[in-house]
Amino acid sequence: MARRAAGHFIGWFRPARSKDGTRGGPGLQEQLYTAIRRAVLGGELAGGERLPSSRALAADLGLGRNTVIVAMERLVAEGYLESRRGAGLFVAADIPPEGVAANIAPGAPVLSRRSGRFAPLHAEGEQGASRPFATGPLALDEFPLDLWRRLGAQTLRRAGRQLLAAGPAQGLPELRQVLAGYLAETRGVVCSPETIVIVSGAQQALDLTGRLLLDPGDAVAVEDPGYVGLREALAGIGARLHPVAVDGQGFDPAALARLDPAPKLVMLTPSHQFPLGMTLPLARRLALLAEARARSLWIVEDDYDCEFRYSGPPLQALQGLDGGARVLYVGTFSKVLFPGLRLGYVVLPGPLVEGFLRLKATADGFAPPAAQATLAAFIAEGHLAQHVRRMRVLYRRRRAALLAALAKHAADLVEVGASEAGLHLAVTFRDGRDDRAAAAAAQAAGLSVTPLSRYAIARPVSGLVLGFAAFPEAELEAAVQLLVKALR
Repeated sequence: MARRAAGHFIGWFRPARSKDGTRGGPGLQEQLYTAIRRAVLGGELAGGERLPSSRALAADLGLGRNTVIVAMERLVAEGYLESRRGAGLFVAADIPPEGVAANIAPGAPVLSRRSGRFAPLHAEGEQGASRPFATGPLALDEFPLDLWRRLGAQTLRRAGRQLLAAGPAQGLPELRQVLAGYLAETRGVVCSPETIVIVSGAQQALDLTGRLLLDPGDAVAVEDPGYVGLREALAGIGARLHPVAVDGQGFDPAALARLDPAPKLVMLTPSHQFPLGMTLPLARRLALLAEARARSLWIVEDDYDCEFRYSGPPLQALQGLDGGARVLYVGTFSKVLFPGLRLGYVVLPGPLVEGFLRLKATADGFAPPAAQATLAAFIAEGHLAQHVRRMRVLYRRRRAALLAALAKHAADLVEVGASEAGLHLAVTFRDGRDDRAAAAAAQAAGLSVTPLSRYAIARPVSGLVLGFAAFPEAELEAAVQLLVKALR
C-alpha cells in the first residue's frame, strides 16, 4: 500500500523549474508541503488515508529524504497529518473524506442591509491617481521630506520609547497645544487643547461625530451635491438624509424650516463647498447659527481645503462665529501635508468631548504617537505655516493655468464654477449632456475625471470635477486639449 501511495504522488507533484531547466521558485520542501496540504484540503488525500514512508516518497519524487521529513513534520505540526507510532503517517482523521473545499457553502456572502448603502470604491484612487485631472493626488514632490525626517528623528531621540507605546485617545498634549494656537491664529477657531481630539483623518471625525449625535433614523441636513464620504459615514449609522440643494451662495439656511422631520444635525463645507467650490457668505453663516440656536441643532463644519484660498481674505471659521457652542469643527492634514499622514482633528463643544473620546477609544484607540510628535514639532517651529504659503503660490499658478486652458479650448463646452479656493475646479456642461458618459470618454482618453452627478442626491447636475494640484502647468494645458477632443 505504501508503494502505491508513493506512486500516487508522482502524478500531481511537479517541482517548479527555472528557465534553464533547474528546479527553482520556492524551495522543494515548501513545494512538497504546499502540494500535500492542497491535496488534503481538496479531497485528493482523504481523512485517515495512510501516506508512504519518507524513504519511499523521497525515492519516487527524486527528493532528498531530509526535505521530505521536514515537510511532513510541518504538516503534522499544523494538523494536516498525524503520526501513529509503529504505523507511519496518516491524513488527520478529522479531515472529511471529501476534503474541506466541499464543505464550504458556495455563493456570495450574506452581508448586512446597512452594508449595501455604501457606494463602490471610486476607481480614481486606484488606477487614475497619476492622470490629469485626478482630485486625490497632491504636489508631493514639493513636500519638505528631509525636514520631516529630521524632525521625526529628533522627536524619537527626545522621547525615546515613549512614542512606541500606546498613546492617549485624545492625542498627544503637545500636538493639541500647538494646534489650538495655529487654529486660533489662522482660522479664528475658539478652542483649547482640552476641546481638540486628534483623529485618523477627517473621515473618522465625520463618522464618530455621526455616531455620537445621531440614532438610526435621525434626520441630517446635507449639501446637494456634496461630499460622498460624508454620506457614507451617515449611512453607517442609518441616518436619514435631507439633501438641501446648493445655490450660487452655497447652503441655504432658510431650507431648514421646510424639512420634515426636522433635522437633528447639519453637515456642510462652508469655507469651500465640495464639490462646487463657493464660499458661504457671512449673512448665511449668521442665519445658519441663528437657526441652530432656535432649533437646538448641531452643526458639523468640515473646513475642506480652507488653507488654499486665492482671492480675498479668508472668512473666519463658522465655529469661531459661534464660539464653539453648537458647531463641531473638523479638519485634516491630508491635503495640506500628505495623505499618508492620516491625521486630522475635531474641535468639540466642551460637553461632547467625553462621549467622543469613548467612541474614539473604541474605534481605533489612538492615533500614532510618533507621527503626532513629528507634526507637533513641524507646527511649533513654523514649518506648517511656511509650507502652506509656498504651496498656495504653486497651486495658484496651476489653477490659473487650468482656468486659462479651459477658457481657450473649452469655453463653448463648459462653464467654470467658483474657483476662489481649493485644489479642484467644478465645470458644468452647457448642453447638459450625460456627465457619466463624458467621464467615461475622458477616462478612455487617459484622463481621470469625476462626473459631477456622482456627488448629487436629488439635484440634477451635469459636469466634471477637475483636480489640478499634482500637475504642472504645461501638463494641464495638454490635458485640457485632450479632454476637449474626447468630449467633442
